[in-house]
Amino acid sequence: MGNGGSGAAEGARVAVSKGTSTRAAVPVDGGVVGVGAAGTGIGNIGDDRTGLDPEVMSYLFDESDLPVLELTPEAAVEGGDDDLEFIDFTSPDDVRASLAIRLARLLPTLGRDRRNRVFDLTCLALERLAHDETLVVRVALATAIKDVACAPPAVCWQLAEDVEAVVAEPILKCCANLTDKDLLTFLRNKPPAWALAAIAHRPRVSEPVSSALVDAGDPMVTGILLENQGAEIPEPALSDIVEQAKQHTEWQGRLVRRPMLPRRLAVRLATFVDKAALDYLRGRKDLDAATAREVVTVARRRIEWLRDTDPDESVDRRAARLFRKGELTESAIEDALSWKQFDFARVALSIRSGVPPLLVDKILQSHSGRAVTALAWRADLTMRAAFLLQKEMSAIAPNQFVYPRDGVNYPMSAEEMTWQLEFFGVRPRSD
Repeated sequence: MGNGGSGAAEGARVAVSKGTSTRAAVPVDGGVVGVGAAGTGIGNIGDDRTGLDPEVMSYLFDESDLPVLELTPEAAVEGGDDDLEFIDFTSPDDVRASLAIRLARLLPTLGRDRRNRVFDLTCLALERLAHDETLVVRVALATAIKDVACAPPAVCWQLAEDVEAVVAEPILKCCANLTDKDLLTFLRNKPPAWALAAIAHRPRVSEPVSSALVDAGDPMVTGILLENQGAEIPEPALSDIVEQAKQHTEWQGRLVRRPMLPRRLAVRLATFVDKAALDYLRGRKDLDAATAREVVTVARRRIEWLRDTDPDESVDRRAARLFRKGELTESAIEDALSWKQFDFARVALSIRSGVPPLLVDKILQSHSGRAVTALAWRADLTMRAAFLLQKEMSAIAPNQFVYPRDGVNYPMSAEEMTWQLEFFGVRPRSD
């Protein structure tokens, strides 16, 4: 433990030898210095006059017959405690790991009033152990301290930033001493996926942290966040997730089970989730009456569309049949898209717009949001449907989407959309 030899003394630090074991002393409140065996990794910190309960002492140290070297209060006050000479940081790995666990468990029993010096010494020792080069020591400390409410912030942060997942994960997942500010700072550094997942598993995840996790763009992490009932996901972030859930079908079941689901998102989900998720959404009892009616209406229409699909009827024949009956509506195209019946949607667009199928395909594959929007206008669809076509049937990058004006209107003039179609060889309507 300290660097002193047999019988050497410096201020309040004393090291003595007994056989082959080195004893080290440390000043504590009350001026009493305890001596412990080198094999324990720490010197005994006093007796009943130090302010430590006897049970604590016996918990930390097994060697009840070790001698205790007492110094005068004056000598103890003269000594410093910044170099932690009472701990042997060169002891075997398993000894340091055991010490880390014991100190972490001891910390909550140390008040910050008359024992504050012992508390501070313990915190200093834990900080040193958090920087230990040996993985097993840091793992032991992280596992033991993750649930300690009074854990030193510096120790928690050091362990959270550890490059080893087995060290950082318990802290990122469980440690309440990591504030939202800490977590947001951590997330700005673009941590690996396992670290994101650990934060998404926390018992409570605030709205700012949830938004940052969603923005990280990892599908697995978003899925974990959706399953976490303690995660507060703000509506804008939840809306982004809903729009991506058509591609990430594994999110759909989790989304329909989210508590406090906003009305418009519940209805939006009803337009495309798979049948199992749709059935669950229809059966939710916490939706208000208006939302429940709209969800049921959309769900019933989609299910009826699916039931009306005859595998022996070609998409061309079905589209033509519905057109003759006046049922080749915008809702029919949306229902087909919700079940990923893209071939039917292409034929429906061709019939409604009067644009040959080959040109419809050419426009959809053009990577042009303006061209696809113009095609939807030609087919007499709303801008809402035009936006859906851009997302579902084209290879347009999201930053190239054409968005509605004022939320519902086409953002281009009729002349401009006519020109867009003429560029692909589509002649204006004669009428």
